[in-house]
Amino acid sequence: MEDKIVIGIVVSVVLGAHWWLYLWVKFKVDEGAIMNFLQKSDGNNYCDAEAISSNTSIAIKRVSIVCSKSKIIKKNDNENESWRLNEE
Repeated sequence: MEDKIVIGIVVSVVLGAHWWLYLWVKFKVDEGAIMNFLQKSDGNNYCDAEAISSNTSIAIKRVSIVCSKSKIIKKNDNENESWRLNEE
C-alpha cells in the first residue's frame, strides 16, 4: 500500500512539472514570435493586439496574456491593448 502512495506522489509531481514546463515553453515561443514582429515593425512604436495577432497567428486573447506577463514587452498606458518592446 505504501508503495502505491509513493508511486502516486511521484507520478503527480512529474506530471505537474511536465505541465508547468509545457506552459513555460509555449509562453516563450509566443513571446518570441510577438517580439520578432514588434522588432520588424519598428520596436519603438506601439502595435495593437489585433495587428500582432494577425501577423503572428496567435489569438488576440493570447497576445494580451503573453504581453501582460512579459518583461520584454511594454503596454501603452494611453491606449488599450497596444504594445511595444520595453526600452529598458
